[in-house]
Amino acid sequence: MVVKEKTVKERAFPIKQPFKSWVREQIESEDYWFHQMELAPGLITPGWSNPRLDKMPHYGLPGSMWGMRVLDVGCAEGFFSFEAERRGAREIVAIDSFPDSIRRFNICRNALGSKATGYLTNVYDLNRKTFGTFDVVMFYGVLYHLRHPLLALEKILDVCTGTMLMQTATYEEPAAGQVALAKFNPFGMPSGLNKENFDPTVFWLPNNLCVKAMVESVGFEDAQFVSTNPLISVCISAKSPVQKAGEHPNEMNAPWS
Repeated sequence: MVVKEKTVKERAFPIKQPFKSWVREQIESEDYWFHQMELAPGLITPGWSNPRLDKMPHYGLPGSMWGMRVLDVGCAEGFFSFEAERRGAREIVAIDSFPDSIRRFNICRNALGSKATGYLTNVYDLNRKTFGTFDVVMFYGVLYHLRHPLLALEKILDVCTGTMLMQTATYEEPAAGQVALAKFNPFGMPSGLNKENFDPTVFWLPNNLCVKAMVESVGFEDAQFVSTNPLISVCISAKSPVQKAGEHPNEMNAPWS
């Protein structure tokens, strides 16, 4: 019997793994997961946050996102990006400033067969020439991590021609009454499900009035609380003053020109 020698390509990729085995291997290759997400039947990422139960019911995501162009700021592993796609969004751009997050995002994207695109960049880099404009901007769990939250909101306004949905951790001081204020943590604070970790990037914890004031001060209109929990967080919906369908950037005129 003549045994055919393997080609270079066959030696480089010797086995076609069953899909479920490949997904399990990808999940186990990561030391950390934030979101619990089912990537294949029975295969759930070991994150400490279950966004389907803990976040999605409170974050104001439209029931139908058919035809929308969506931006997910601070996407982590991409739960809300993939949920927007499931609800009919035509294009999803996801950004995160951590390389590990984008790597895990791409694991999930490939496992789910998603067309959402993840970019390693941060909110301060947003501009319509590079990214275009969006019907919905999801800005969940990011504001309190930023040294320059108002600048971030201005950048989001520049690319939002529809609705911004923003969630942030908050801090309520009963003695403040109707005063908009924020607590500043210059060196971070405990974080995690049971406060078992320390996060050096939790800087600003505004109260509910301050959240609304910040959103309106940069130019968003019709700011409405979607949900509030005075001890934990708030979610707010706000409209761009210019309501127009989101548009893909003109690649003949960006971003180098």
